[in-house]
Amino acid sequence: MQVCRVHPRSIAIVMAWPMASLAQTHEFEVRVTPFNQIFPALDLSQGLRPRGALRADGDASVIGEGSGLVAVRLIAARDNENVQLDIDGAPWLAAPTHFAATLAQQGHSYELRPAFAWNARELVAQSRREHIALDVRVQRDGQAAPVRRVAVDLRPLNEALYYVRDGRDSVDLAWIFAAFVNERDSVVDAVLDAAQESGIVEKFNGYADNDADRVLRQAWAIWHALDQRGIHYSGADPGIDRGPRVYSQRVRFLADTWADRSANCIDGSALLASALQRIGLRSFLVLVPGHAFVGFYTDSDAQHAAYLETTLLGRELPPLRELPAYAAGVSSSAHSASLASFDAALRAGTARQARVAKKLDGHHQPDYVVIDIATARELGIRPIAVSKTAQTIATGR
Repeated sequence: MQVCRVHPRSIAIVMAWPMASLAQTHEFEVRVTPFNQIFPALDLSQGLRPRGALRADGDASVIGEGSGLVAVRLIAARDNENVQLDIDGAPWLAAPTHFAATLAQQGHSYELRPAFAWNARELVAQSRREHIALDVRVQRDGQAAPVRRVAVDLRPLNEALYYVRDGRDSVDLAWIFAAFVNERDSVVDAVLDAAQESGIVEKFNGYADNDADRVLRQAWAIWHALDQRGIHYSGADPGIDRGPRVYSQRVRFLADTWADRSANCIDGSALLASALQRIGLRSFLVLVPGHAFVGFYTDSDAQHAAYLETTLLGRELPPLRELPAYAAGVSSSAHSASLASFDAALRAGTARQARVAKKLDGHHQPDYVVIDIATARELGIRPIAVSKTAQTIATGR
């Protein structure tokens, strides 16, 4: 297995091709990564790549705009050979994939990576693993070719693949969680409208005041909106696969969390991070064994951070005896419940971060990971926006 750059700024996993050589005929190989399983979230979270880029090891030309999670390898039978790749996966594809390429050099190995047009209606409705078949056909210089059927497992859209192990090789894919943070989701509009109505802040202006207490106050207003909505922590286990080769878990989209008023640790962290990002506060997810919490910088230089333990969402706690500095001037009893849980979440998050700080050094992955949302966006990881009413999916592509 190898890590392969499939976009100038995004990363995915790509399994190595079998060692067997291909004859320079109509033979071709189909690879579905990982282990004949397709995770749509992994594909949809990445932008399209430029065509014609060479593979990282320089061994073969890579052609196509797709993620490489489904790829076809073949050897050019002649210089400037014209090939057409057709892939159908009805009903999971909105339309069959038609991909044409020219293989420049005879005897050279090429890898075709087509981009898929997913059927949003089917993906949004899918709630469990499905066994499907991809029909693959490769035509060379217009000659008819038989269809090869490839059996694969299609995973639900809300399943995040975060780690893959193949023998001694492994790939950390924890950045996939950034795809479930969506600062432009309509749910964030609802959160910020409710936060604004609370009167805790006059406006959301990020770091404009250059005051850490003002930053904390904005975060509290968002927390208050979630508290008023009745969102509470759910201890339901989101884990789906825990190895030995594939590690994945379910992450609910923001609309599901908002509608159901319940969130496990990663759901709540993704929702908070989405709202914080929207108002200009740089946020990040912190993953530790079996748990996640959210952090954000309290200054524009990203030198100081605060952490929130989202298991305290919806928790009823005694009112604070003394108002913290960030809450000065807000004395309404309507805010006392959210202030108590927010302050407790701050203290609990800070304590947890202090306990694991030494392992958040980039050398203890995938058990201990910090996913900076702004950095993930720079790497090409885009939010997956889902509308179950319209049964549509929007990405950064």
